[in-house]
Amino acid sequence: MAAESVDISRDPDLIHLFDLLRLLPGPVENPEFWAAVRGVGQRLDPTEENLRYVFEKMARIKLLLDEPTPFRVVSLCEYLLFFFGVDNPDLRKVLRAAPSRLNLDYEYDTGRWWADDIKHTAWKLWVRYHDFGDE
Repeated sequence: MAAESVDISRDPDLIHLFDLLRLLPGPVENPEFWAAVRGVGQRLDPTEENLRYVFEKMARIKLLLDEPTPFRVVSLCEYLLFFFGVDNPDLRKVLRAAPSRLNLDYEYDTGRWWADDIKHTAWKLWVRYHDFGDE
């Protein structure tokens, strides 16, 4: 897509992506969650370095809101796929345990649902906005 700007309000998939992200706690609100996301399978502590890494990558959300370009959509989607795109049971546990906004009062695997939804939505947006250089 060769457009200079993306109208977020006109892209239902982008709106849905932001709705999904709103279900997560912020890095300041719950640093343990983000340290766990950063270190799934590694048991990383919520150290300043680990949280800085997550802040840096997730800052792409704000950058996209401030300057909605195809490049920024692709950049955010790449990191969402990096963090959440792998079918990882440890990550699903982290997702299920962290924010009450993501948990229902039932024994559903909401972490898997969320991860699958973010993965498919991010992939769809990545394909839509990625510059394949064939235009």
